[in-house]
Amino acid sequence: MALKLEWVGESAYDRVALARHRCYSGMSGNLAKYQEGIRSDQRGRPGDYVLASRDGTDVGTATALSLNIWMRGARLPCQGVAYVGTIKTQRRGGSKDERGIASQMMEATLNKARERGEVITALMPFRASFYEHFGYGNAERRVEWTVPLAILPRGGFDGFRFYEPSDDSGMIETRAREAALGQCDVETDLGAFNAWKLQWPGGQTFVDQPSANGPIESHLHLLEERGTATATIVVDDWSADSPAAVLRILHFLASLKDQYTAARLTLPADLPLNRILRESQIPHRQVDHPVATQRPYTRMQIRVLDHVKVVEALTLPSARRGKCTVAIKETEGTITRLTLDLSDGKMRAKPASGECDVEMTDVLWASIVSGDLSAGDAYRWNLIRSTTRSAVNLLDAFAEGPVPWCQEYF
Repeated sequence: MALKLEWVGESAYDRVALARHRCYSGMSGNLAKYQEGIRSDQRGRPGDYVLASRDGTDVGTATALSLNIWMRGARLPCQGVAYVGTIKTQRRGGSKDERGIASQMMEATLNKARERGEVITALMPFRASFYEHFGYGNAERRVEWTVPLAILPRGGFDGFRFYEPSDDSGMIETRAREAALGQCDVETDLGAFNAWKLQWPGGQTFVDQPSANGPIESHLHLLEERGTATATIVVDDWSADSPAAVLRILHFLASLKDQYTAARLTLPADLPLNRILRESQIPHRQVDHPVATQRPYTRMQIRVLDHVKVVEALTLPSARRGKCTVAIKETEGTITRLTLDLSDGKMRAKPASGECDVEMTDVLWASIVSGDLSAGDAYRWNLIRSTTRSAVNLLDAFAEGPVPWCQEYF
């Protein structure tokens, strides 16, 4: 029988939980965890869950959350795609006459975003190459640092204290300010905040409120790792609304050096942590003094669903100006041609026809618009085609500013 796709509500939550369990769990006794998870994550609403079934058996599921993403000062409606999975007994179950189960669910998920007017769709992939087939490009660069506490900068952190339930609204406001200042940061709404709070009993949560009647400027959730000769403090979650607030976080961590040897935390790729440390070296060979180590990685991918609305919303460098035409090869086989006109920090877009100055796939377009990849680098490495270097230079405007970084997870 053909695959049946159905967007479901609360009455089918146990079916969704069972499908997730059969997709991801390695233990038969974990079903209750998935049943609790779908009900406790308040970001999801009835109609956000698709079930794929065949012969009356659910064989796959996906989730489409309605979120908001900040890009170059613009707040844009964004779809958050999560829990895309096929149950273990039905993997690669397509045939020459039918696409695979996950592929059909992704097609339905993209259609859902278009129906809702969401101009960006985003996900945290298990394998980026799979989602490139649906037009998603990398849009986040992260670095995990492990830093001996002895080389963290020293300084004041008088505003730090333990979290109290009355801090919730202030912490949400901190995240809102942080997201608005960032690039590709997805807002943490009340539902997401409450979902993360469920994890806090596993560690300790702190807030930084430098002025008694002022705003909370940062917060962080800490875990500890023991069992070896040394102990590490892990920054499991954090938020800060300014560089000064990030520095106070580092000062606070440095003060814990009598209890822990090192701290592990993940930061945006453009935050030069080693320059802030008391030892700036990232070793090229074996050394016998305290140094930081880093592990860069990618996480979020996005696809642009409405090119005009996205580029016209962004605030771009006012010093750049010019006009070019762009051809975007969409995954579905169509080509979107646009004339882009940038002046006074704003870009205008309108349909174009014929040959264009720059050609690229929707995957590369997503990475360029998000600032994850500069158009100049893409051109130098033959990832995009261009007939004129001035057009490439104009598109480099998308890469000026913070690199993509998302604090939210879905």
